[in-house]
Amino acid sequence: MKNSNLINIIIALLGLAVVLVVLGFVYQYYLDGRISVLSQSFIVSSFLFIILVAVSLSLFLTNRLLLISEQNRLVEAQNYQNEKLWEMNQVIRTQRHDFVNHLQTVYGLIQLGMYDEAQAFITELYTELQFSGEAMRVAWPELSALLLAKSGYAACNNISFKISVNSNLSGLTIRNFDLVTIAGNLINNALEAVENLPPAERQVRFKVFENNRFFIIQTHNPGFIPPEQRSNLFIPGFSTKQGEAHRGLGLASIKKLCESYHGFTVASSHPCHGTRITVVLPKCVERRIA
Repeated sequence: MKNSNLINIIIALLGLAVVLVVLGFVYQYYLDGRISVLSQSFIVSSFLFIILVAVSLSLFLTNRLLLISEQNRLVEAQNYQNEKLWEMNQVIRTQRHDFVNHLQTVYGLIQLGMYDEAQAFITELYTELQFSGEAMRVAWPELSALLLAKSGYAACNNISFKISVNSNLSGLTIRNFDLVTIAGNLINNALEAVENLPPAERQVRFKVFENNRFFIIQTHNPGFIPPEQRSNLFIPGFSTKQGEAHRGLGLASIKKLCESYHGFTVASSHPCHGTRITVVLPKCVERRIA
């Protein structure tokens, strides 16, 4: 509401300045010579003063509008991070509760002398703990929170979500909000790609690694995207799922953010090997403002 009022005021002031300029021209061409030179100078000076005041106020209000917009963006970013931290807290609380149940199950199996079953259960539990440990290995708590939250979502939807972290991204020069946006859209795209597949094929892998020049974030799922669709994946509004609103923006957003950091995106898909969406970000490069 405040932004809208400021915009209306700016438009009104600029409109006033334009009207005064027009009146000045009308005066110059049609009324010149009918009043004294002193009066002419006073009127012209008055016009110029009012125009100057209108333009100055417009610039001031424009600056205020930009500051308010920046503050709103920061508030939105903080709210987004708080939401992810809350989701992580919920996941951790759920895991803690489940872990107590798992320990009781192991204890019961041992008490019953079912040692093979207890060993198999412990092996499965260890795999789950490794998964949580992978999510916490990155040096970005916001990304860890996101991964834990997405793991909870995947579990609720019967999707196998595996994380492999071979780089903690400690040297990545990127805003945390942008990193979460990139990773979140990547994961969402992969999860949506498998949600309608048979249960045995609902598998998503999330990988983080690096080489000498780049940090690389990648998702993999068993789906297949034909070449004619693959070339349009990063176009805003394009989606492989037709007939649904608000789609086709996630990958386009990823591409735009990557390019603002001098990075790039790659999509590959094969009928036998599935689909990979790869984000490549160069090391130690400042963001380019579009």
